[in-house]
Amino acid sequence: MLKTINKLGKTLAILSGCLGAQALAQDSGEWDLNFGIKTNHLWHGFIVTDGVMTAGALEYKTADKNTTFGLWAGGSFNGEYKEFTYYASHKFSDHFFVEVVNHGNHSGIPDSEVDIFNYSSDDTKTGNFTDIGIGYTFTGDTPISIYYAIIVQGVDKHIDEKSAEVQRSYTNYIEVSAPVWHGKNGETVNAFIGGAFSPVHKRNFYSDNANINNLGFTFSKELKVLNTTLPVSATAMWNPALNHGALQVAIDLF
Repeated sequence: MLKTINKLGKTLAILSGCLGAQALAQDSGEWDLNFGIKTNHLWHGFIVTDGVMTAGALEYKTADKNTTFGLWAGGSFNGEYKEFTYYASHKFSDHFFVEVVNHGNHSGIPDSEVDIFNYSSDDTKTGNFTDIGIGYTFTGDTPISIYYAIIVQGVDKHIDEKSAEVQRSYTNYIEVSAPVWHGKNGETVNAFIGGAFSPVHKRNFYSDNANINNLGFTFSKELKVLNTTLPVSATAMWNPALNHGALQVAIDLF
């Protein structure tokens, strides 16, 4: 079954590339670019970098706005964090989407040693890992969103204590989020809780055991500067699995 999951992940990644090439060639879609600054970078309960950073994304959306192909990159001011990520997503409706994301966090690997095209479990050469995610939002007065992702290849691994062999974890991550407050001027607070586990091993990509690893809330508002409106947010995160937490403040410049 694990081989099947791995093959499925690689197949979906190849199909995403093929579909992307076809979309660029045949579809009259739109390109978009965004860029912002963060005090740090939080992801699924990880403090990916605790330094001030910038992040940008270049996206292509098909004419029907349902399929997106994108490149995302982030880097810290101190040079310790650098990431280059590719992704593709498709919306089946306003409430349901699927995505394939290749995360390329190569921080800590010397430039002379890093191989961005390496998808093995050798973390001395690559920081690549690929996950397949699905998301669904239930309608109602309080729309609850559920996101589920499985890491299918890359550095999602550990060394088995008995055999001393590299074991893949095929980590599953699930997150539930919902808006819990709306302000008079459009401000919102969105609460979230996420956890991870491995279906084949005790350890997973996020911690040594199945656990809650991402708990918190995000406050969002629009900041008016001269004739421009800038989205700003503050995310408070606690990670019970790793016993840490952080506050991230972000501003989208365009």
